[in-house]
Amino acid sequence: MRTGQISEAVEIDSATGADRLVFHPPPGVAVEPDTHLRPQAYDARLILAAMDRRKLDAAAISPPPELLMYWTPPELGARIARAMNDGMAELARAHPDRFLPLATLPLQDGMRAAGELDRAVTQLGLRGACICTHVNGVDLDDPAVAPVFDMAERLGVPLFLHPQNAGDLTRLKDFHLWNLIGFPMETATAAARLILAGVFERFPKLNVVLAHGGGFLPYQLGRLDHGYRVRAALREHLPKPPSAYLGNIYCDSLVHNDAALRYLLERIGADHVVLGSDYPFDMGTETAVDGVRALELPQAQARAILGGTLARLLRLT
Repeated sequence: MRTGQISEAVEIDSATGADRLVFHPPPGVAVEPDTHLRPQAYDARLILAAMDRRKLDAAAISPPPELLMYWTPPELGARIARAMNDGMAELARAHPDRFLPLATLPLQDGMRAAGELDRAVTQLGLRGACICTHVNGVDLDDPAVAPVFDMAERLGVPLFLHPQNAGDLTRLKDFHLWNLIGFPMETATAAARLILAGVFERFPKLNVVLAHGGGFLPYQLGRLDHGYRVRAALREHLPKPPSAYLGNIYCDSLVHNDAALRYLLERIGADHVVLGSDYPFDMGTETAVDGVRALELPQAQARAILGGTLARLLRLT
């Protein structure tokens, strides 16, 4: 990969003593502010130590969403994805019992992305893919993304959806709202569009995992079903109510509240919730395992959340 191409998209500014990523996206593309390249995100020793502190035997790992960079030209995006996936595979080879990597994909080109998913899974042994909730503001139900869903279904691997902001963030720029409110809204929007646009109807074996407890989606499933009943336009291309497609949807457990986690388990099902830590970010948790155990769930439910469901999704069992 030519250095000049990379610097056109992102540079590292070390002037302050910390490696700050300076992105150069096209006008109108929102990128996360103050993004730093921290050793905790790529140093295997630090990641393993953090896993041990969190009582995690193994973890599904993926590049952080700001590095997905769908706004780069497709050829460059494909090269970046390939390099990151090769690196993820190297981590897994070094620690096969601890790291279960998910691929990144050049989603700005659906066919290239499907091809990279195929390579990452069949040649590199990666376990699925992490994708953003939109592609430069284009929603995931756009036909251009369909080859990725088709490939994921054929390979039998899950897609982990991580939110990233899009469009005008004027009302969310203060108080860290771009993350606190913007991210859950992004997740709910992406998931609702996948459901209502019939993506799961067309790809009935496709599995997606939603970050941060599914955002606002689980709490408003009743509203989606009510809208389906009273708005005829929603029934024209969708033969079943939105909640009928919950079998395709999984959520992580990262909701930072016991009552919210209990509701999530009740609404989505304990067999559709996996542990979420959001490592290494400050919005994550170091007590995901303890948080589940504190609920004193039936043993089968606890086993599913603490690893059984993820092992099934990643085809470890």
